[in-house]
Amino acid sequence: MSLRIPKRAWPWLTGVILVVIAIGIVLAVDPLAAPLEAAIRVGALTGYLAVFLTSLTSLYMRELTQRLGQPFIKTHHTLAVTGLVALALHALLVAWDFGTLAVFLPQWDSVRLFLTLGGRPALWLLAVAALAAVGRRALGPRWRLLHWLNYLAFWLATAHALLLGTNFQHPGMRLLAVILALTLLLAFVRRRLRPRPAQRR
Repeated sequence: MSLRIPKRAWPWLTGVILVVIAIGIVLAVDPLAAPLEAAIRVGALTGYLAVFLTSLTSLYMRELTQRLGQPFIKTHHTLAVTGLVALALHALLVAWDFGTLAVFLPQWDSVRLFLTLGGRPALWLLAVAALAAVGRRALGPRWRLLHWLNYLAFWLATAHALLLGTNFQHPGMRLLAVILALTLLLAFVRRRLRPRPAQRR
């Protein structure tokens, strides 16, 4: 007897799988991490992977929707929500740990410090991109320009992970971050340079 998963369950199952993957990576990299520290890392890693998948799939939205149907749209939205919630939780736990809400504020003292704490502006950029998606009817075609902030947020988060992230000090995780960042950059450039259907005709 085969186990069939209802289509409605796939979006939420995707979010759960991301959390499980993040927990597995955190435990593998540092099995002795304190509970609060582990929760901070799981939130960061879950959000990081979710933002990558959200950004990458949005570049191929039309093709994926045609192939997989409406459930893919719901999965895409679930990934976006999962990423934003996980990163917000990550920031809140860091604020709890440090006892200050200043962890939400970008630092402009130097380029290196800005990138080291790049997760801070990344969170705000993701929030703006999410609001643009929600209000896309009111914004018209301009909402896509704001939605592109997802990509900038991911690259800022990558810089933050490489410069400060505890898990990403592991060579394998550093390589993964570089591969994901380059993959998204190449996909983004390729889609931007690709002629639109009307231009091809």
